Amino acid sequence: MRVIAIFVIILSAVVVFLQAKYCLASDYEDWLNRCEPHRVQVERILADEAVSLDYYYLMVAESRCTPDAKSDKGAQGPWQLMPATSRHYGCDDPHDIECATRAAAAYIRHLEDMFGKFSDVIIAYNMGGRNYKRHGATAEAKSLLWRVRRIKANDSE
Repeated sequence: MRVIAIFVIILSAVVVFLQAKYCLASDYEDWLNRCEPHRVQVERILADEAVSLDYYYLMVAESRCTPDAKSDKGAQGPWQLMPATSRHYGCDDPHDIECATRAAAAYIRHLEDMFGKFSDVIIAYNMGGRNYKRHGATAEAKSLLWRVRRIKANDSE
């Protein structure tokens, strides 16, 4: 039974990695185009909150800027904030792009204080700072980091 569980975990990690790696550049271009109407507002808020504009790509990777997005784990809105995290950082409506961006920026600043490096912040954002410290990065979190980097690179081309 243990061998099957380990096999399932490894297979899941491989699937997540391959999905991220083989997502087409045209997909990223579509995501960036979809997010463009929100870009000025989001980047203004990030600047106001003293957060690097590079984190804009985190929102693109997390939800493709879909305000009503909801993950199977319960994360919500364009920044895919968990309800408790959203409330903790002062946002009662994670689907509202301004409210969610301010909450995400505060959360990102907190994670920057804990981890410092952009890559570690992205991973901790996905899995929670305590979980990242305790268990290291999951395949899903590494996949998110991969997507953020690819989207950013695609936007620079």
